[in-house]
Amino acid sequence: MDKAARTRHPNVVLAALLIAVGAYTLMQTMIIPTLPILGAKLGTDRSTTAWLVTAFMLGAAVSTPVLGGLGDRYGHKRVLLAVLGVFLIGTLGAAATQDIWTLIALRAVEGASMATLPLAFAIIPRTMPPTRIPAAFGLTAAMLGAGSGLGLVAGGLIIEHASWRWTFGAEAIIIVVAIAMVAAFVPESTPQLAKRIDLAGAVLLGGAVVALLVALTEGPRWGWTSWGVAALFLLAIVLFALLTVVEAKVRDPLVDLKLLTHLPMLITNVAALLIGVVPFFFYVLLPQLLQTPSGLADYGHGLSVLQAGLALLPGSILVMVGGRTAPWLRGHLGARAPLVAAMALMAAGAALTAIWHANTTEVVVWFCVLGLGAGYGYAALAELVAAIVPHDELAAANGLNTTVRTIGSAVGGQLSIVLLQNSTGAHGLPAEHGYTSAFWLAAVLAAIGIVLAGALRVHPYSRGERDTAHAPEQQLVSDRSAALG
Repeated sequence: MDKAARTRHPNVVLAALLIAVGAYTLMQTMIIPTLPILGAKLGTDRSTTAWLVTAFMLGAAVSTPVLGGLGDRYGHKRVLLAVLGVFLIGTLGAAATQDIWTLIALRAVEGASMATLPLAFAIIPRTMPPTRIPAAFGLTAAMLGAGSGLGLVAGGLIIEHASWRWTFGAEAIIIVVAIAMVAAFVPESTPQLAKRIDLAGAVLLGGAVVALLVALTEGPRWGWTSWGVAALFLLAIVLFALLTVVEAKVRDPLVDLKLLTHLPMLITNVAALLIGVVPFFFYVLLPQLLQTPSGLADYGHGLSVLQAGLALLPGSILVMVGGRTAPWLRGHLGARAPLVAAMALMAAGAALTAIWHANTTEVVVWFCVLGLGAGYGYAALAELVAAIVPHDELAAANGLNTTVRTIGSAVGGQLSIVLLQNSTGAHGLPAEHGYTSAFWLAAVLAAIGIVLAGALRVHPYSRGERDTAHAPEQQLVSDRSAALG
């Protein structure tokens, strides 16, 4: 640990980081139950209000790798406080706005809050005793799923009893608490290297991610074979190609291409993509399935928005359980075990939901299976990145890994929508086979993840430059890898 960190109690530091990350995860989904009412209040249609979710993801995907790199350069606490400050400004503005497009823009500003996750992952190894690091990673990572599930419940509760503006008002209170806790208890880290800011890499990566996510979002509305969608996909490919050329020549690249092609890191990033895709099938489909009137469709459950959110709450809690117990699983069965278990449980949860979903209790139980797997997965990703990546690049690498997972979430959400739109049944509702096809696809993707996880061999990445000039830092990576198993 850094010397300054020894003056703080690790539990208090971890609590501050959990509140900061929790604020981000709550805001990611809290707005979803409010979308129909919010659209009516602001006089807009469903396709426009959907951008309130997309804009948040766009802001997150574009800013997170850059902000993670800034944390490595200027200090993780300093950048974390700046991120929370921007998050608070965007949230207060969203609570007060009267215009849908201003609200969409402010949601993009709020998306910068996703950087709280990689910054927290970079702070943990510097402030926690080595024996506490895996558990701290697990709890922090588990906030991803748990916060998202709690956000659906909180959003449903607010929209049934108060104005939609309180989704942002309540969130602002949590952000203020997070700022106070981080400022008071999280020690500042000393930057390891004087890195340059890779502006060209940031612009190219941001542009490529924006083009890809907009194409995925607008594909169902514009048509997947339309010129607009094709042009966006082509633009994303071109920008990603240019990124590889530029990053190969930059001294301090935003994206270390050699690190990306390092097999353990490559598998970890592909796993992040799958862990983004599979749970989002459930986040998008289960609320619709549970809220479908039973009198209009045989598969419907007829629950209210709040009841549907409460039905998903046990699975969200099990995400936390998975994150907390992943270190135990790793310690007894090896470094790959949490990731293998994650993929296996998600595959089982998806397959069981595809087969049995007529009873609400069945749906809740199968979502619990998936939630436990997602918790293992989120924790496994954090531990693997920490074991592989050099100490001075941890925030940037976690930022990129988180961005990959965000792209996976967008892909999972859009695949779900496409499968439902292509299976219209009676009364204009989706046919049951649309749901079953989506859940079977999720099961297949998770099964692919089992194979990848089984092939993973964890060993630290090192560059020739680090083997000489930064040998002490590389030793920190080796020590951390040993601590993580």
